[in-house]
Amino acid sequence: MDEAHVRILLVDDRPENIMAMSSLLESPDYLVVTASSGKEALRCVLKDDFALILLDVQMPEMNGFETARLIKSRDKSKHIPIIFITALSQAKENVIQGYETGAIDFIFKPFHAEALRHKVEAFVNFYRHQRTLNEQNELIKIRSAELEEMNLKLLRTAEELHQTEALARVIGETSSDTILTLDAEGRIIAANPALKAMFGISEEDAFGCLVTKLLPKCKETPEAYFTTAENGQHIVETMARHMGGHDFPVEVHRGKASLGGRSIYVYSIRDITVRRQLELERDMRFHELEHQVAERTEELQESNDSLRDILESITDGFFTVDNSWRFLYVNREAEKMLRIRQDDVIGHSMWDVLLESDSMTFRQLHQAALQGTPTHYEVYSQLTGCWLEVRVYPKKQGLSVYFTDTSVKKRMEEDLRNSQARFHKIFQASPSLISIHSTKDGRILDVNDSWTSYTGYTHEEAVMKSVDLNIKTGADDEAELWTASSDKVVHGIKISYSTRSGVVRTGLLSTERIEIQGEHCVLTVITDITERVELELEMSRLDRLHLVGEMAAGLAHEIRNPMTTVRGFLQIAKTSTQRTSGEIINLMVEELDRANTIITEFLSLAKNKTADRKAQSLNSIVEAMFPLIQAEAMLTGKAVQLQLGKAMPLYLDEKEIRQMLLNLALNGLEAMQPGGQLIIRTNTNGTESHPVILEVEDQGTGIQKEVLDKLGTPFFTTKEKGTGLGLAVCYTIAARHNAKLEVTTGPAGTVFSIRFALHPLIENFA
Repeated sequence: MDEAHVRILLVDDRPENIMAMSSLLESPDYLVVTASSGKEALRCVLKDDFALILLDVQMPEMNGFETARLIKSRDKSKHIPIIFITALSQAKENVIQGYETGAIDFIFKPFHAEALRHKVEAFVNFYRHQRTLNEQNELIKIRSAELEEMNLKLLRTAEELHQTEALARVIGETSSDTILTLDAEGRIIAANPALKAMFGISEEDAFGCLVTKLLPKCKETPEAYFTTAENGQHIVETMARHMGGHDFPVEVHRGKASLGGRSIYVYSIRDITVRRQLELERDMRFHELEHQVAERTEELQESNDSLRDILESITDGFFTVDNSWRFLYVNREAEKMLRIRQDDVIGHSMWDVLLESDSMTFRQLHQAALQGTPTHYEVYSQLTGCWLEVRVYPKKQGLSVYFTDTSVKKRMEEDLRNSQARFHKIFQASPSLISIHSTKDGRILDVNDSWTSYTGYTHEEAVMKSVDLNIKTGADDEAELWTASSDKVVHGIKISYSTRSGVVRTGLLSTERIEIQGEHCVLTVITDITERVELELEMSRLDRLHLVGEMAAGLAHEIRNPMTTVRGFLQIAKTSTQRTSGEIINLMVEELDRANTIITEFLSLAKNKTADRKAQSLNSIVEAMFPLIQAEAMLTGKAVQLQLGKAMPLYLDEKEIRQMLLNLALNGLEAMQPGGQLIIRTNTNGTESHPVILEVEDQGTGIQKEVLDKLGTPFFTTKEKGTGLGLAVCYTIAARHNAKLEVTTGPAGTVFSIRFALHPLIENFA
């Protein structure tokens, strides 16, 4: 072993001591290895062997006594002599403790340099002599074992020789490999039975043939081969030829032996076709694995880069420290919040960098490090000037720390509390009846003062007994009972509800699904419109009386004309001695029928009819009226076309819609010349409030501007024999269906559009 391999281990935590003693002990006879701590010394002992260890007693973390005890506890290092170097008191108990840990000597500071050097050299020489003795003893053991082994081999050789001959014969006969015995020129003098299966030639036919017949590429004779071949190079892969004419890969093992003073050669030939295929598959698999490894390596690198990008892009501050509280990584957000730079703090203790850290952070981080459990806390940081939410995750190498500025969250929580307080005030001060129901079982969770005032129930009765207001939607004949468990969210639908005293009141119901402390609820708001409905009914009654008054004057004028005609003819008939002609009687009947028509339409317009409405298809009503309208059109040489769009159910009075459609269609047919076409169409291209449209379009000459403003006025007509009540009835029917009747006219024709609103119940299912 080279002299440089003799090592002295010098252990001291003070760099100046290491430098001084290294210079003092510097020598070409040995190598001085240094360690600055007990842990580093243990790593050195695990890695190398040492002639001597000079060990300082006073060191942080692990002192010299603990380090020596661990070194002596290992079989591999317990033989290394240890000399303690210390400035401690020479008290007897300290010296005894040192010897108990395995030391062979103490050197007290200050020490004599020359004495230390001589002492170290003595241990080096002792180590060198000891190592030489160990090597010689090991060599003697090896030689003795070899002699014993050779003796045993000689004893076994004779016995094995006989067994080998028999075994060789059996192997040759049973082996799947072809075994050829050749002379010096390469002629086959013997072969085993596998020859026939492998090459397609019998042993008798192969006898005397050159081996090149079977192995074309082995052109040199066996004798020439063994003359030039290097030792151990007797295995070759080549191509063999089957007697059938095809080549196949083989592995040839060549051997040489002497028999009766002459040399013979043995070729063992193995078909490696399958092996070559397996090797090819293995190579392909290997390349695939290489590719996969490369891809995986690239993925890992990308993942690592992505992780770093994520850590750099997150809005949380993040840093990691090792077990000595030294910074290992700091992301950008942490740099910004802690007012530090990563390059300046990496490798430095966080407590030196973050001098203004609060006591809670100090305590929480140390607790997480000691207990090895994650911790989570909030603290107001003087360093950042804001509230921080901190999460600490311990690991073997140290701690990972995430922290987030929660000042905005704190403000939001305060705003939420204020919002809840405002909501409570609004909830209680609202004039509407507000209640909160659980969707699970319909329980009333809370009600406001208006609810108790209108219903007559107390707050305790509502919450404890969950009273039922018997809320119904729709008219009496189609009313549906509303419950809090309903999935429908409604807005402003007209309902009726019952008070404690049994009085039925009217309101507008709006609902919204909310969540309170994890429980799904329904917020219901009822705006009581009982007084408003009563007022509207009274106003409607007065309007009808006013309208009837206005219409009465027109009605008297319209009826007076046919009555005057009839009275005149009757007076003539009274004074005349001749019988009244049939023509005069027919004229009087026509005038009376005209008066009757005026009175009928007037009554239809004036009366407050209750609509018999129900959910049905507008298209179905149009299709039912189509044959009647088409027959009327054909009588006057005109055509009718239907363009029906998407069918959406509406709440309609079928008789009234039929009357309105027939009035508009007949008006359109009368406005056109023969050959004109009337189009009746439906679609859902209307506005959000009135999406369904019924249109009646004619190809007449249009309506004059001065006439448009008077459309729908009772007894106003442009027809020679019209009553002026048809359009007025249409406007009344549209109003009863909450629809809008609009007119668009021009030289190419006129379009009457009725825009229907969806019923609230249908709207919620649409």
